[in-house]
Amino acid sequence: MNSFWRIFSLEFTAAVRSRTLALLLVASVAWMFAAPFMFTGDGTVEGARMLAVHYSLGGVATLLSISLLATATGSIARERAAKRLQMTMVRPVGYMTIALAKTAALVAIGAIVLAVATAIEAVRSDLSRPCRHVLSPVMPTPREEAETMYTAYMKDPKTPPAVKSAKKSVVIRLLAQRAFDRYETVSAGDEAQWRFRLPEEGGMIKPSVRLRFTNTYDIRQDVVGDLGLTVYGAEWNGCVSNITQAVVEVPLQRSDAALAAESGVLTFANSGESALMLRPRRDVNLLIEADGFGWNLMRAYIELVCMISLLVAFGVFLGVGLGRPVALFTAVVALAVSEMSPSVIDQYPDVLETNAADAIGLAITRTAAELTHPVSALEPLAKLSEDSCVEPREVLGAFISDIVIAPVLFALLSALVMPRKVEG
Repeated sequence: MNSFWRIFSLEFTAAVRSRTLALLLVASVAWMFAAPFMFTGDGTVEGARMLAVHYSLGGVATLLSISLLATATGSIARERAAKRLQMTMVRPVGYMTIALAKTAALVAIGAIVLAVATAIEAVRSDLSRPCRHVLSPVMPTPREEAETMYTAYMKDPKTPPAVKSAKKSVVIRLLAQRAFDRYETVSAGDEAQWRFRLPEEGGMIKPSVRLRFTNTYDIRQDVVGDLGLTVYGAEWNGCVSNITQAVVEVPLQRSDAALAAESGVLTFANSGESALMLRPRRDVNLLIEADGFGWNLMRAYIELVCMISLLVAFGVFLGVGLGRPVALFTAVVALAVSEMSPSVIDQYPDVLETNAADAIGLAITRTAAELTHPVSALEPLAKLSEDSCVEPREVLGAFISDIVIAPVLFALLSALVMPRKVEG
């Protein structure tokens, strides 16, 4: 343990002496104050605040990701090239300890800089402003629904022959995409129901429903209807009166009527004159007030530090096995792939993957997109800017995977590679 802290101290001190920490702090503070004036919102206070939160902290997170990843790729590679790593090996220090200590030092630098940026955001924000849990209907996953539909879809005479001759995995993937975007029609005078997994009865604080309607001809028209939600024997009600093609948010009020209906069922009764459509997986949400913006900001901060930890651990591992220029190039390519992968997957024209080479490339791209999603999406900032709750279970999962598992795994791989590179 003493060896770990000595290496940690040396790496952290090197960053201070090289003015890396100071430069990152200055750049981050300058960006936090400049960002709100560089972007144009939709003219509303809420829109300006969303841009300020997302792009100010997002800019700092991006700066730290790139700079610390570049520093991490050279941390061990530079010492190995200068023959200083061999001197460290003379002491009783494990290879894994070296990788973990250097990773921890760089993550600490990122955490300090990000903490300053987060403090600036906290000072200029209303910390008491509530955030909300965003609940989606309880439904089978798109994959499960696709596997259920596969047999019937292949027997359907309307199914194109090219689809019937395609691989089962490809067809199921297409059906899963269709299930995710599947529309549900609520005819005039009819009603639709969705079931939600509710919190404890005392956790139903100021609930509301968020809906996004459309219609057959994609034109604007009035939406009129009633919403009812059963919660542990009581009923919460709300009325819809708005136009389509816009997000409709309806606050619910508790009724004194006692119901025997199943708890957690949300009902929408369409009392208008036209049929309405929506996608349950995308367009129906139950919103429940959680804690304040301050706690939400803290959870987003922890998730961003977790993201930095994942990048730094990856960068240190690259620096162990590769020279610094090659390691840096590989890291930059990995970041570029993480940004481009979703667009490549969405825009690829051959949905049936009839070309074998393209199918292999798409499989690799999908894997890369899945692995790099936490880095490329900046998901906590999107939720923070929308006042959606950054859920504690998500923070815990990110902490375990990105601060505990990933650094240990990359350090273990580094310990396997480092002796060979030192001897070489």
